Amino acid sequence: MQYGNKQADDTSIIGYTPGMADIDTRTLDLGRYFTPGEDRHAAYVCLIGASLADQFFPDVNPIGRNIRTGSLEFTVIGTFQKLGSVLGQDQDNFVIIPLTTYLKVRGSRSSLTLEIKASGGEQTFNAAQDEARVIMRSRRHDAPGKEDSFFIGTSQSYIALWQSISGSFFAVFVMVSSISAVVGGIVIMNVMLVSVTQRTREIGVRRAMGATRSDILRQFLAESLLQCLIGGAIGIAIGFGCALALRTLTSFPASVKTWVALLGVVLSSAIGLFFGIYPARKASRLDPVTALRTETG
Repeated sequence: MQYGNKQADDTSIIGYTPGMADIDTRTLDLGRYFTPGEDRHAAYVCLIGASLADQFFPDVNPIGRNIRTGSLEFTVIGTFQKLGSVLGQDQDNFVIIPLTTYLKVRGSRSSLTLEIKASGGEQTFNAAQDEARVIMRSRRHDAPGKEDSFFIGTSQSYIALWQSISGSFFAVFVMVSSISAVVGGIVIMNVMLVSVTQRTREIGVRRAMGATRSDILRQFLAESLLQCLIGGAIGIAIGFGCALALRTLTSFPASVKTWVALLGVVLSSAIGLFFGIYPARKASRLDPVTALRTETG
């Protein structure tokens, strides 16, 4: 879309019937919706989203101004309130024109979506949905027993689809996080085993000075736990930093929940304790005399 020397890329052009004024969830900010007469006569009028309004008309009233797409010119008769972004995608970069105008411009073989609002409760809604399915199957000549050649989407179906997608993502994230946790735990265990080997004299001296096996066990468990807590804190800080950078530099609504950060601390602590048990037990079972002789020799 263009206005003067200004240009907006990736703008969605949508064709609506006048009845969408009663169904559309978008809210008008300025101007009006197009009339049945304008739709019937394929008038070159349009309503624009907040992004186009802000980009093309930052300091002037957009109503009555003309914008262009290619060789076509449309008169702005209304603007919508800002919707924001969803998953980083701008939801306000669109132009709505009368459906008759849209079919005239884009051709009559364009795909159509019927948006229907039923009143009277769930029973009436289901009856209207069944009636629409029968009409659509008849119009599209779908044979009995054959699946619908169209899709009827309801709020429940879209919620179910979103739950399915989010559930799949959650399963993948859990799997990747589990693998990362196991790998990190193995690294911690190896580091602690090397530490036990290099600190044999220290362990022997502590045992000779009266430290019990429980004292040595607690010492190395505490060190393993501390390493995981420090690593977990660094990871949480990086997560908050990345979310802040995405939120600041892009339109992606990134954030880190506090309970997620706390869960990360708990999990890192559990990993430190679990994978630190073997090195700590090995250190606590060292014989002090053998440990001192081996180190001094």
